[in-house]
Amino acid sequence: MESLFSPNKTSGRLLADFAAQAWGAPEQGEEARKRHLLVYDLYIKARSYAIINKIAFWLAVAFGVAVLVWPSVAIVTKDLGVEAQVLESAIVQTTVTGLAALTFAVYSHYKKRQMQMENLMRHAVYSDEPVADLVERTLQEMERIDAGFSFSEVVGKKKE
Repeated sequence: MESLFSPNKTSGRLLADFAAQAWGAPEQGEEARKRHLLVYDLYIKARSYAIINKIAFWLAVAFGVAVLVWPSVAIVTKDLGVEAQVLESAIVQTTVTGLAALTFAVYSHYKKRQMQMENLMRHAVYSDEPVADLVERTLQEMERIDAGFSFSEVVGKKKE
C-alpha cells in the first residue's frame, strides 16, 4: 500500500491506483470490478485533459514571456546590427499576444475539466451508493461536462 502514495502523482493517478488495488481483482466481485472500471474510465478522461492542459500551460508561459520580451527584441537586435521587419512588426506582436491569451484560455478550460473528472473519481471512490446509481449520476455529469459551448443555447436564452 505504501507504493500507492507518492507526491509525484496526479490526484487522478492516485485514485485509479487505489481503485485497482481495492477493487481490481476478480475475487472482489462484480460490483467492485464495475466501480474500478468506472474510476479507470474517468481516469482516462482526466489524464487526457491533464496532458492537454500541461502542454497549453507551457505554451502560455512561453508566449507570455514572448509578450513581455518582444518590445525589447526589436531594439536589441537593431543594436546588434540585425534589422528584420518581422521583429518590429506590430502585427507579429499582436499575434504573439493573441496566442498567449489563447493558450492560457485553453489551459484554463482543460484544467477545469481535469478537476471535474478527478472530483467524479473521488465521488466514485468515497461514495457508498450502489454502482448502478453511481454510473447513472456519473454519465449525466460527464455529458454536462463534455457538452461544451452551444450557440443555439445562448440564442435560445436571449429570446426568452
